[in-house]
Amino acid sequence: MPKGFNNHEKSVIKEALIEHGKTLFRLYGLQKTSVQDLTKKVGIAAGSFYKFYHSKEELYFEIIEKEEEQIKEVLLSLELGDTPKQAMKNILFKMIHSIDKSPFMQQLYLVENMEVLMRKLPPEKLEDHFKKDTDFLSPLIHKWQDQGVEFTEPPEIIASILRSLVLLSFQKEKIGESEYPKTMEFLIHTTVEGLIKEG
Repeated sequence: MPKGFNNHEKSVIKEALIEHGKTLFRLYGLQKTSVQDLTKKVGIAAGSFYKFYHSKEELYFEIIEKEEEQIKEVLLSLELGDTPKQAMKNILFKMIHSIDKSPFMQQLYLVENMEVLMRKLPPEKLEDHFKKDTDFLSPLIHKWQDQGVEFTEPPEIIASILRSLVLLSFQKEKIGESEYPKTMEFLIHTTVEGLIKEG
């Protein structure tokens, strides 16, 4: 019986699966990338894949989360603007722009990919992902609240509304390429104006 991987080997293999996964999923998509494709690139047996992930969908989702974390880090480092309203608008515009420019992120919300992820991933993993969306803006929201800014909705609803805007950004073709920029500008402006009270 072959020996198992030591901790260092596990770390190296997992990193390789993530890196090669990024390339293969970007080139061929979730559906057309197989576990065998992934393990062949890394140099391990197909069965060994399951020592690291329960499914290729779980690996795909981890890569997506890492991509989102990078986008969030960029957003939180932005010059936010003179007012909370302007800061939130800047964050949303940059978020939408980052997603528009990421072919990998664009794949996530294809109907067929979302259906597979919802079916294959444990519900708690998806729930945890949505909680991270809420947690992302929480420090800024609490900071503004300490400065006297009043919001019309609690943080979890704010996160849900902003997530809806992100989902809408994946419907560019249905909205219409020419109408899309002005539509998103209007929706971001209206959303932020509705979420933050005057004063």
